[in-house]
Amino acid sequence: MNIRKAKSAGYCFGVNKAVNTAYEASENSNEKVYTLGPLIHNVHVTNELKEKGVSIIDNLDDIDEGTVIIRSHGVGKEIYEKIKKKNLKLIDATCPYVKSIQNKVEKYHNKGYTIIIVGDSDHPEVKGVNGWCENKAKVIFTKEEAKNFKTDENVCVVAQTTIIEALFDDITNIIKDNCANVVIFNTICNATSVRQEEASLIASEVEAMVVVGDTHSSNTKKLVEISKSKCDNVFFVETASDLDDAIKKYNNIGLTAGASTPTQLIEEVINTMDNNMVDSFEKNIEESIKEIREGDIVEGEIVMVDHNEVTMNIGYKSDGIVKKADFLYDLMEDLTSKAAKGDKVKVMVMKMNDGTGNVSLSKIKVDELGALDEAKEKFDSKETVKAKITKVVKGGLIVDLGFIKAFMPASYYDVRFIKDFDSLLGKEIECRIVEFDKQKNKIIVSRKILLEEAYKERKAKEKELKEAAIAALEIGKEVEAPIKNITNFGMFIDLNGVDGFIHISDIAWKRVGNINDLYKVGDSVKAIVTELDKDNYKVKLSVKDLTKEPWQEFIENYSVGQTVKATIKNTTNFGAFAEIIPDVEGLIHISQLSHDRVNNVEDAVKTGDEVNVKIIDINKDKRKVSLSIKETMDPPKRKIERNKLYHKEDSNVTLGDIFGDLLKSE
Repeated sequence: MNIRKAKSAGYCFGVNKAVNTAYEASENSNEKVYTLGPLIHNVHVTNELKEKGVSIIDNLDDIDEGTVIIRSHGVGKEIYEKIKKKNLKLIDATCPYVKSIQNKVEKYHNKGYTIIIVGDSDHPEVKGVNGWCENKAKVIFTKEEAKNFKTDENVCVVAQTTIIEALFDDITNIIKDNCANVVIFNTICNATSVRQEEASLIASEVEAMVVVGDTHSSNTKKLVEISKSKCDNVFFVETASDLDDAIKKYNNIGLTAGASTPTQLIEEVINTMDNNMVDSFEKNIEESIKEIREGDIVEGEIVMVDHNEVTMNIGYKSDGIVKKADFLYDLMEDLTSKAAKGDKVKVMVMKMNDGTGNVSLSKIKVDELGALDEAKEKFDSKETVKAKITKVVKGGLIVDLGFIKAFMPASYYDVRFIKDFDSLLGKEIECRIVEFDKQKNKIIVSRKILLEEAYKERKAKEKELKEAAIAALEIGKEVEAPIKNITNFGMFIDLNGVDGFIHISDIAWKRVGNINDLYKVGDSVKAIVTELDKDNYKVKLSVKDLTKEPWQEFIENYSVGQTVKATIKNTTNFGAFAEIIPDVEGLIHISQLSHDRVNNVEDAVKTGDEVNVKIIDINKDKRKVSLSIKETMDPPKRKIERNKLYHKEDSNVTLGDIFGDLLKSE
């Protein structure tokens, strides 16, 4: 069987970037990670991400906190605004080619152009692009729709990145005939074009064509469509298990894969078609371990040893010969130090005549049978075994279990995709035998299953700790815990596995500008539980509620008419603010600074001065206090200057002059 694989098969740049970004986020983020819709159209990848803690949401209203990954298809502008408004963390994994389309659409929409998107209106990429022109774009997917569209307005045309280029050309030609002024951008991804052209070429030259990818993937379905136009026998599969037995009758087969198909799935499909899993385990893994043939196992006595072979008496008319390669695994070892005359050894009869009249024997074959029995025991008991990676082969790795060699498929090594397996050579690992067939001498091992179990065990333990921690909490309970993370809107503390949240407004009674001025990660902080949702492990706490509110303390201890000491905290052109007790200040109006006229507040008081003030008013509703320095001072006495004439008697004035007019009227 000849398999011709397309060079362009598998992840494109944008998908590879999005997948790696999501895996990194799942490992490095301290909070919940979500993708807005499936990250890519491949259920194998999304299921793996789900196991790593990356959940899929369809609506931002479903979450109030965490990290949101924008998938490779992109989203509308309004989604970014909503993420910002909800104070969610954003990781933008939009494909750079899609981002370029969004920018063009926004630019020409702002210029007043009518936007046309050539693509599937139900595809998430098209929906996202439409969101950059206020969802006013005209989406056209057929030539008939294009014929029905006519306008005298300026038109800007873009394409869904995965659309078939021939269809795009047909539609844009019709639009140019129907519209006066048209600007056309062929935004079909170059990788998509190359993939489609290569699929078309290969499909036209083979007996059968295999397309690997998710059934929901738009670009994969287009590859199927293109392949069917060139080849009568097309097989659309998601994994190797979907392959039809009918594929076996074809000798010349082509293969391509969608942009969202992982490399390991492609390799497993090829491996299956190559029929590597044949009866001989050695042939299956392209290793030197030969198929165990049926033969008698006999016990013989060594009669002679040299550096190249062992001669044995097996009770037969001819001696038996065991070559060094059939006696030792490590050919660098000295055979004479490992075998001695008189030793009893069990061997398998390989040939009755090796060409020289002797019987050809093998000790290694007997050892392998014993190793198979040991492997069967470890397989049945699901025991963890140690192994060393000795070779990289097509589709996976050869590992040495110490007593036998085994095959590890590429997808069984880790929970995430590994690009460079050569770097693993010589590495010692732990794994488990997950498939065992003694008849076929087939042993398959997996490291990934141990990682998955450890992850689930760790998550279960974390859940157990969280349940114990949340059960111990009650509203009103005082706690002391280390700070785990600080954000611009609050901080999180570690309550023995449960994250407790303290909003910035609950840190102190006075306004806090920057939390980092007060605390740092690792600091221990005391707080009181104010809100508790045990079902969802949500805890809200307050630091400030551990102390009485300063204003309440002031109201209880101070009253109008009372004279107190205060510290000037700030001056303005209309007066000064003085702190009576921490976090409670009152205003000394400029008119209350002195009995004398004050033109400049700082001529009377300065920031930091301690002064005596009288409380002249308390407005409880508005939480305002009026103070006076003037009221604490005696009013100044008027000074009378000596020898100054204030009144002079006129000696020529008589009573008649004063009361004359009055007497006359009498």
